[in-house]
Amino acid sequence: MIQLRRIGDALLGTPALRALAAHYPQAKIDFMAEPPAEEVLRGHPLVDRLLVAPRQGSGNSWTKFVRKLREQKYDLVIDFFSNPRSAQFAYLSGAKVRVGLDRFGRRWAYTHRIVEEEQDLKAYAVDLRLEVLRLLGIPAAGRELEVYADRAEPREVARVTEFLRNVPSDSPIVAMAVGSANAAKRYPALQTVQVIEALRKKGLAVVLTSGPEEAQFTEEIQQRLSARVPHLEDAHVPTLAALYRHCSLYIGPDSSPKHLAAACGLPTVTIFGLGRPENWNDPQNPRNIVLVAPCDTRPNCDESECARKGCIGKISPEQVIAAADSLIG
Repeated sequence: MIQLRRIGDALLGTPALRALAAHYPQAKIDFMAEPPAEEVLRGHPLVDRLLVAPRQGSGNSWTKFVRKLREQKYDLVIDFFSNPRSAQFAYLSGAKVRVGLDRFGRRWAYTHRIVEEEQDLKAYAVDLRLEVLRLLGIPAAGRELEVYADRAEPREVARVTEFLRNVPSDSPIVAMAVGSANAAKRYPALQTVQVIEALRKKGLAVVLTSGPEEAQFTEEIQQRLSARVPHLEDAHVPTLAALYRHCSLYIGPDSSPKHLAAACGLPTVTIFGLGRPENWNDPQNPRNIVLVAPCDTRPNCDESECARKGCIGKISPEQVIAAADSLIG
C-alpha cells in the first residue's frame, strides 16, 4: 500500500493496513511512505517491508528504488494518496491490480479507480481509506490508530526514561505540543502560558514537546512561565510515542503529535486552526475534543491570511482548560 506525505497521513493509514492483513492473512504487505513519515511504520508487526520512497529529483536513488519495486512482482497495489508521484510508483510497480482515486491526470496509472463523492470531502481520513477497501470487498478491522516505533527504538525509550526523572512521579502528566511550523496552526505563546499555569495549579505535571523548527517559540513560552517546565526537544515519532505511554492527556494543534497521542491511547484536546477539522478528527472518539477556531473562509482557509488574522488565537485558554477538565478531571 502507498501512503506518501506526512507523519499523520501514514499513521491514519494503519487501520487500512490492519484490514488488509485481516482479509489476506497469508499475504505479505509492504508499506510505502517517505521520510520522516516512515518512522511511524518502524517495528509494525503487520508490515513485511517498509519502502522509503526517495524524495523528488533524487536521480539514481529514484531509479534504484523503482527497480527494486518491480522486482517484488506485486499482485495488488493500493495508492491511498493518488497524487502524480504516488501514481507513478503505482504504475511502475508493474502490479496486476493497481487501485487509486479517479483524479484527472492520474487515471492512466490504475487498473481500478475509486470515484470520490461530494460527501468524501467531509469524511474522516481513516474512514475514507476504509471505504476504498470496502469497495474492494475488504471489511474494516477497527478504526484505531497504531504505532510501535518506540518498541523498535530502545534508545529513544531510554531517552524518555531519563527525561521523566525531572517530572513529578505522583502527578498525572499532560503533554503539550507547543505549536507547528505552520503559523496558522500555532497557538499563541501567551495563551499557551496561561493554559500551562492553570493546569499546574490543578496539580498536573506539564511537559512541552517540540520539533526541530520550534525551539525559538518554545523558549518564548518558557521565559513567560513562572517556572520552566520539562521540555523534550526535537522529538521524533519513537520519542513521542515512548513519552505518551506515560501521559494522561495531550493538548496541542492538529499535527502529527496529536495523531500519535491518539494511537497511544491518550485523550486529546486539539486546538484546531487551519483546514477542515472533520478530515483529521475521529467523530466516533469521545476522548478527542476539538476546539475549532472561528474562521470566515473555512474550509477554503489561506495559511498566510489565517496567520495574519490570528484565527487560532480566538480559542480562549478557558476553553482549553475546560476541555482538559472534562477529559481527566
